Amino acid sequence: MNLNKMQVRGEKHGTAVVGDKSLILTANGNTDWFHHPADSFRRNDVLSLVTEVAEETFSITARVSVEFSSAYDAGAIFLQVDEDNWAKLAFEYSAAKKPTIVSVVTRTTSDDCDGPNYDGEHVWLRVYCDGDTIAFHFSEDGKFWQFLRWFAIPGTGNRPIKVGFGVQSPTGEGSKAHFDQIGISYQKIADLRNGT
Repeated sequence: MNLNKMQVRGEKHGTAVVGDKSLILTANGNTDWFHHPADSFRRNDVLSLVTEVAEETFSITARVSVEFSSAYDAGAIFLQVDEDNWAKLAFEYSAAKKPTIVSVVTRTTSDDCDGPNYDGEHVWLRVYCDGDTIAFHFSEDGKFWQFLRWFAIPGTGNRPIKVGFGVQSPTGEGSKAHFDQIGISYQKIADLRNGT
């Protein structure tokens, strides 16, 4: 995955340092990407790095660490069809001030789900799409993948489709997310739940 050919989006909301195989995204304070399910609150003012994928089946992986300080600080991998339909898998500081694996699936409004707390300094995240569905996994070592969520959003099969990396700091004064060992694969995952 050529990070240097990816587009920086939302530059006024933070700064991006892009290397050959690693990435540091720093969010300004009060930045978020969320469509409230109960009212008209819609935010999309995060710094991100984005590209398009034309292949039907693919997975994006990265090892992610975040310099947490305030609730909901996060670094994420995302997939986006359009402004109303997108999903992100994040390493996030929960409201309880615990590093947590969090997923947000947005079909006009956002379905926000806290997964397990995660005590490691970094975690591997994977976003997989087979053209019909999307799966989220996380891993301690980048080898054995724990299943988190399986779903579809309108337009999942559209190609090209946007994918990328983002950072947010909705309640704080800023946050920094580190992404390394970034990769893309075009292999189909036969069993989403067996750790492969």
